[in-house]
Amino acid sequence: MIDNIDIIDAHVHCFQRERLEQLVADIRYTGAKQFCTQVIAQNDGTDQWDNALHLKRQLPTEAFLFGGLDYHSAVPYEQQLQQLMNLGCDGLKLLIGKPDRRKALGFPLDSPNLRPMLDLAQEKQFPVLWHVGDPPEFWSEHTVPLWAKQRGWWYDSSHPTKHQIDSEMSRVFINHPQLRLILPHFFFLSDRLNDAADLLIQHPTYSLDLAPGVEMYHNFTARYDESREFFVRFADRIIFGSDFGMSCGWHRDRGIMIRQFLETTDTFEVPADPAMSPDDRPPLRGLGLPRNVLQQIYCDNFRGFVGDKPRPLM
Repeated sequence: MIDNIDIIDAHVHCFQRERLEQLVADIRYTGAKQFCTQVIAQNDGTDQWDNALHLKRQLPTEAFLFGGLDYHSAVPYEQQLQQLMNLGCDGLKLLIGKPDRRKALGFPLDSPNLRPMLDLAQEKQFPVLWHVGDPPEFWSEHTVPLWAKQRGWWYDSSHPTKHQIDSEMSRVFINHPQLRLILPHFFFLSDRLNDAADLLIQHPTYSLDLAPGVEMYHNFTARYDESREFFVRFADRIIFGSDFGMSCGWHRDRGIMIRQFLETTDTFEVPADPAMSPDDRPPLRGLGLPRNVLQQIYCDNFRGFVGDKPRPLM
């Protein structure tokens, strides 16, 4: 793979304190010199918030931090966002668009409960990474991939449908057209690249990230020429991320898999990662993107979106 290219891993988690050293080692093994931890929520029974602050303090030139909200707090969300800004966070992470989190939230994504917070983020141009939806196949026990089915991970009729979540989010887009928004996992549009293109054209301040969902890479491979054309056309709107550090664990080659897909034209298997395999779909085929496109995806877009260096903690 390509040497001497700057990489920022814009999407990692830090659930396990005992594995923070391994997490940083695996990020560096991938080739990234900086990374951004995404905190799903505060006060949620995990150590992720404390772990993220620890990394930012210990690695002040390497570790960016997108903070999460405390959904158990009576403090309004917009005040919590201001507190994250004042603390020195580099952005906001939201997971409330994921079907189980949207179900627990109990109100629509375009609700007045969230609007003042999103108004503030848009006004201040404070970056937001917002997980919205999931792959369509996750709404049925019969279509969910094998690795997820083995973990009991799919959605039933008690969850909001994908159409409902997408409809709510479409109204968020209308209300906040200039939000500095990253939609991770390619906004689950890897099988609908025309819709992805329309979204990016209509909303110049929105970007997509490449954190697996491994289904993305299978969909890109199945639509090979169309996918390569999309990546070149929208090279300034795509951000590299690995999703290292999840609570279920990870394989250290998940970042290498993404690099192999972007940089080479190899045909290769998905690593034995707990959120990727077993999977009976065909191998992946790399896009072999030009170096200037890789430079944008690997670091330039994140730096333009968030900044050249992490903000100091106050």
